[in-house]
Amino acid sequence: MSLSPATFRLLTAALLAAAASPALAAADAATASEGAAAATADPGAVSAASPSATSIIVTARRDQDRLPDQSGTLIFAGKLGDIAVLSDLAPIPNRNLRVALADIPGLLVSEVSNGSWASLSYRGLGEPHESWNILTLQDAVPAVPDMYSYPAAYFIPPLEAVERIEFIRGASGLLYGPQPGGAINYVLRGPRREAGAEGQARLTIGSWDARAGLASVALSDGRLAADGLVQYAEGDGPRRVNSDHEQTTARGRVHWLGDTVTATLALDYYKGDFGEPGGLTRARLAADRRDGSTPRDRIVLERLAPTLAIEWEASDSTQVTARAFYSRFERTSWRQAGGGFGQVTPDANVLIRQRQVFDTAGLDLRLRHDFGAGAQHTLTLGVLGHTSDAPVFVDKGASNSDFNGTAGALARVRRSGDTLAAFGEVKLGFGDVQIVPGFRLERLRQRVTETLDLGAGSATGGGPGAPNGPLGNRENTATVPLYGIGVTWDAAPTLRFVANASRGFKPLLYNDGVTFQAGIDAAGTFEPSYAFTVEAGLQAEPAPPVRIDASLFRVEFENQVGFLAGPLPALPPFGAVGAGGARRQNVGSMRNQGVDLALRLDLVGPQGLARGGSGTLRLSTNLQLLDADFTNGPARGFTPQYAPRHLLRSVLAWIGDDGARAGLTFTSVGDQEGADNNVADFALRGYEVVDASVEWPVLGGFRVGAGVNNLFDERYAPRVRPGGGGGFDPGAPRNVYVSIGWRG
Repeated sequence: MSLSPATFRLLTAALLAAAASPALAAADAATASEGAAAATADPGAVSAASPSATSIIVTARRDQDRLPDQSGTLIFAGKLGDIAVLSDLAPIPNRNLRVALADIPGLLVSEVSNGSWASLSYRGLGEPHESWNILTLQDAVPAVPDMYSYPAAYFIPPLEAVERIEFIRGASGLLYGPQPGGAINYVLRGPRREAGAEGQARLTIGSWDARAGLASVALSDGRLAADGLVQYAEGDGPRRVNSDHEQTTARGRVHWLGDTVTATLALDYYKGDFGEPGGLTRARLAADRRDGSTPRDRIVLERLAPTLAIEWEASDSTQVTARAFYSRFERTSWRQAGGGFGQVTPDANVLIRQRQVFDTAGLDLRLRHDFGAGAQHTLTLGVLGHTSDAPVFVDKGASNSDFNGTAGALARVRRSGDTLAAFGEVKLGFGDVQIVPGFRLERLRQRVTETLDLGAGSATGGGPGAPNGPLGNRENTATVPLYGIGVTWDAAPTLRFVANASRGFKPLLYNDGVTFQAGIDAAGTFEPSYAFTVEAGLQAEPAPPVRIDASLFRVEFENQVGFLAGPLPALPPFGAVGAGGARRQNVGSMRNQGVDLALRLDLVGPQGLARGGSGTLRLSTNLQLLDADFTNGPARGFTPQYAPRHLLRSVLAWIGDDGARAGLTFTSVGDQEGADNNVADFALRGYEVVDASVEWPVLGGFRVGAGVNNLFDERYAPRVRPGGGGGFDPGAPRNVYVSIGWRG
């Protein structure tokens, strides 16, 4: 017997609630005070008297890498998530997310060879390009141009300054945003709460003339605190031509650390200038993985973002948080006209300049109130207001070195969006059982209006050659209800069962229906995508040195927006697409299911299998097994792109009591499809990569470090892109770095 998706979801929600009934009966004899005592004894719990201004997702103690039941104005009971504690590793330079995210099961890192942005995906939920399906935050604040209409992860904070990375899985993160792939938060160190001062500095050099310097300082008198950091990095990159980069990151913060109120005013600045060497055909990749195809393409990213965060403990049972944020994000790219998939673009072709400007502002207000005997229940409510204005300017250069677009305007597009969201959860505590229903209601308005749309004219010179084409004018207004329910049952002090069912939403993007890339065709209309995720798992510590996490999951993703790779015939309303090109459209609905397994084992240490004098030798490994298929639509019967059947990561880490750190990271990714219709020219072969790093303290607060990435020089391509300038993006060959740092 088959069930409709709607019936399946309703039954799942009912089963989750029913699953708690035996536990509720068993817990009925427990008094409310015993429930409160159990909550107090939770090692992951956080006292409301110690709010943190650095994290909206988790404010657990720094020695914890599991989610607490609640923190501040947020509830995590009934949710599954992961924390990567970067302070357990040697400092990670050069944005190596493969190492930084190795402790988060199922989070696929699709590496970008010039490091210009993060490309992440989760459980096969769409192309990872620029992490469109995941909400990216830094210290609680969206770190993307527009969290609804353009959630591209162009900004990554310096990983050497990141304390931990928090990830809320899939649609269970619906209180942090609608993205179906979950929410990822980079938490920087600080603020300093004790009176005094501290600082650190680091210099790093590496392969391909890589150079980086980072300095930070933190001051505090116990009430008023301030901190800041600046990083500069540059290098030639792993490709021989046009792979250089230059980046500047700066941040300043002022904190008020009161008894009941914590306030943080922050200002972030980032600018990155990257060469874009382009993709390679499979044959060119095999011949020379350091080759390129676009010797003049570039992208410049600039972000200025002030934020204000306030946390107020109104009473022992009530807490309020408010976050106001604004960002001005500019993305300017130059691409040579007339390129082909994996082929060298003719040098004579002129440059096309595309400039996108994003002015985005938001206000997030949240309230938490504990109630009931012993305060065993918790209610959270919140609202989010969000607005953006994002014009696009496309101009043609008069030559291959004209970066100003003096040959004339090609396109002008006005884009704007507004969103109002209301959300809430209630945690009902019954002894060892907690039931957490939640909701989110989105009211979205988005408008995209073309005022100019001209053909490119000659690829080698001259002004725009075509008359004004059909002008797009799209306005979407929607009210979207989302919901979820979670259950947590502490069957024993070292055994917890967690289940969650949630519905997520991917709004239409500004660039749905609009494309400026050669060889890419796009549908005239798009439908938004919806995800329904069911997950059930356990967290166990059978012995002090051993920790086990396991979960089963199933995701139904409706109206996925993806692409079908060419060659494709000309069918209304599309044009013909050649080999290496693609057609962007709603490609159908998918069903992704699988298992996540994670093991942490302390081999040597105070609680390890073998006793050590100091420090800990730890093995952590995680495995995702994934079965993904399109169930209807144009891609029915195919495997979704970037949905490998296995993703395995293992980390062997030495964590010394004196600050020494050493790590060996192994990554294994199965075969992947690079197009939703599984065209062989886009297939990505599986690969295995090993990374090694070490940092050792020496005299006077100084530390020396070194590392080797891709230790065994694996030849692989983690991503592929269609169209002009597209092709296979090769993984970086073996490379090394050394560093010297100081902390005091």
